[in-house]
Amino acid sequence: MAGLAGRDIMWDQNYRHNLKIRRALEKILGDYKGERSGADWDAFSTYAKQVFFSNGIHHHYSNDKHTPAFGRPYFEALMKESGATLAAEVVDVLFDPALDAKKVSSDATRDLVLASAVNFYGEDVSQKEVEAFYAPMDAQESLAPLSYGLNSRIVRGKGGKLEEQVYKVDGLYGAALAESVKWLEKAAGVAETVEQKTAIELLIQYYRTGDLKTWDDFNVAWVKDTKSSVDFILGFVEVYNDPLGKRGSYEAIVEVNDPEATRNMAVIMDNAQWFEDNSPLMPQHKKKDWWGSPTASSIRWARAGDAAPSTPVGVNLPNANWIRDSIGSKSVSLGNISDAYEKSSGTSTLEIFCHDAEETNWPRSTVRWRVNCTPPCTRWWAMPAANWNRVWAKPMPP
Repeated sequence: MAGLAGRDIMWDQNYRHNLKIRRALEKILGDYKGERSGADWDAFSTYAKQVFFSNGIHHHYSNDKHTPAFGRPYFEALMKESGATLAAEVVDVLFDPALDAKKVSSDATRDLVLASAVNFYGEDVSQKEVEAFYAPMDAQESLAPLSYGLNSRIVRGKGGKLEEQVYKVDGLYGAALAESVKWLEKAAGVAETVEQKTAIELLIQYYRTGDLKTWDDFNVAWVKDTKSSVDFILGFVEVYNDPLGKRGSYEAIVEVNDPEATRNMAVIMDNAQWFEDNSPLMPQHKKKDWWGSPTASSIRWARAGDAAPSTPVGVNLPNANWIRDSIGSKSVSLGNISDAYEKSSGTSTLEIFCHDAEETNWPRSTVRWRVNCTPPCTRWWAMPAANWNRVWAKPMPP
């Protein structure tokens, strides 16, 4: 619930009119009493699904604006008959491909901020102004630099100067963050470990104050919590949606550890130095003392914001390089998401990697990959689960 409380934050971050548009679409779908069939209605239904899946009117990967395959007169008739309302300027955006066409622009010939529809900046704020605003902060020398701009929106304030609207309980998105804090306080009361309780309490403090140092403290505590069977990712995390790579999108994931899959991943981690030593790299590029972040395979249980409905197959956090270098990071593979992608992706990669048609046709549920000898073993075998007890003592024949 702490994560779901911030669902609307992501919609608003993606585009300033998204929430109004979503409410209009929901009103039509819920209250329209007219004909719900035919080419126009089918096109409207498809468009609504695209918007819902993307958390807004722009595609969640390409950043291009979704194009309605129905006309403006039909949409206006739907709104009138269902009681939905949208300002004319917002309807213009839906049907004029030139208006706010790209959520995040990467066109180096244009002002990246002004050319991006994402709602991290005021409409009249330019890239040059933003870069000048943060230049003194970014120039500070520190062993633990703060992630300036991560949890705020930049607008033009009084006198024309830029100022930050900070995401916090008594600031921007305050109502949603206060609701999230309410549920986080309940979670802290039933925390599984001392480390988890510490991390949750720091996140609460961060939501209340917006202090970036507290955000770093939370991430350090989160990395150190490696024993909890239930873990979470929550906050303004990834900066991909900011054309300048500073502002974090709201994200929430709750996952439950899969102990068997985690043990299997640990085997690879434990033998990482062997793989490094025997990799086909030039000696000067091999690490002498390899170490990796704690790795877990988990079952994704709930998600919201930037992690929904389209969900990553895994995460490696935190993003602050100084924490990764001095404290470490955590890698989480979301096993059930990977499995869902695999089952819905059509042609199997088995057709690429299997030796022949017989191997390709093994039932998906029984095919496994397994190392059948200890290093320096140089071969891997694919076999049905029924053959797992067989021990292959010699390398795979060519």
